Amino acid sequence: MKKLSLIAAGVLTISLMVSGCAAKSSDSVKSDSTTKNAGETVKLGWIGPLTGPTATDGTHSRDAAIMAIEQYNKAGGIQGKKVELVAEDDQGKPEEALKGVQKLINNDKVVAIVGGAYSGPTKTIAAKIQELKVPMVIAYAVHPDATKGGDYVNRVIYTGPLQGKAMADYAVNDLKKKNIAVLYVDIDYGKSIYTAFKEEAGKLGANIAIERPFKMGDKDFSSILTAVKAANPDGLYVVGYYNEAAAIVKQAKEAGISAQLLGVDGFDSPKYLELGKTNTEGSTFTTSFYASDNRSVVKIFVNQWQDKFKDIPDMLSSQSYDAAMVIMEAMQKAGTDKEKLKQAINDTKDLEGTSGKITFGKDHEVIKPVIFMTVKDGKFQFVKSKTYN
Repeated sequence: MKKLSLIAAGVLTISLMVSGCAAKSSDSVKSDSTTKNAGETVKLGWIGPLTGPTATDGTHSRDAAIMAIEQYNKAGGIQGKKVELVAEDDQGKPEEALKGVQKLINNDKVVAIVGGAYSGPTKTIAAKIQELKVPMVIAYAVHPDATKGGDYVNRVIYTGPLQGKAMADYAVNDLKKKNIAVLYVDIDYGKSIYTAFKEEAGKLGANIAIERPFKMGDKDFSSILTAVKAANPDGLYVVGYYNEAAAIVKQAKEAGISAQLLGVDGFDSPKYLELGKTNTEGSTFTTSFYASDNRSVVKIFVNQWQDKFKDIPDMLSSQSYDAAMVIMEAMQKAGTDKEKLKQAINDTKDLEGTSGKITFGKDHEVIKPVIFMTVKDGKFQFVKSKTYN
């Protein structure tokens, strides 16, 4: 039996002792039982935003990695050694991510890294990770280029293009939408998903009624939505994060747009429901995790998260938890030699994660289902899941 399964079986009795407070850049986070002797610890790095506009997401990602580490430490650690998390704040900026990664590797001597950054920073650091030959598992950055540089970088979330393809299939074949408007955030995340959606929707016979980019931080979408309404779409696909998505769905309803609201994993946060209120009702989006999943690994994860943080974990938390678990499961088998660890990560197959069974293909991309969720009665509800190639 894999160690992850053993941990899942006994972890309900574990009382987590992780601090929920945001760590400063380059903080080290240990369980209370971690020895002070650095030679008896294994350092695992984490990089992502702990300050700036996406700090909430980064904090959730880091805290989820801490939860995974605490579980391993309580179960005996990695080959008898305790694991220590060293976190670096990239502020959501590629240049800061690059500095952070170099510090993690050269100064802190981490043996592997959980990538909690977004697509722009992740693309920037991927080449450096490969150059320095330290394994990294990307938690939730979806740009396809991030895994193209070599065999030291794997990803536990499907790529942006695959997510776009999946929604095109669902919108056209399941929902029978034929005239779809698209609003997308003008960054790598938005462009990579939208480009694939547009291509696949065209192949399936749908028309893109109108397409418009927007900026992160935008609040007034009235002019864009006036143009959308004039195009009379039967579907409105919003490719962006929850802040802008909540504003768009609210203003779309106020503008009298009745098109089916479609979205991406950026919607998958309690903040989307909080900010968008009743306007989110009926919107449907793709994601990789749902808290009502009946699998035991999900129930345990959700219960622990609720006990510690008093809310429901989101997709980012799930993905980062799984990324850390993939690395530690590989360490348990291969030790901390980076070449052997890299290979053990690459060989991951059918590892039971909170976001599904995790297997890496030869392209270092995860093979697992895309999940479709909708908002019903003010809550996220599971619709279906489907695996795409």
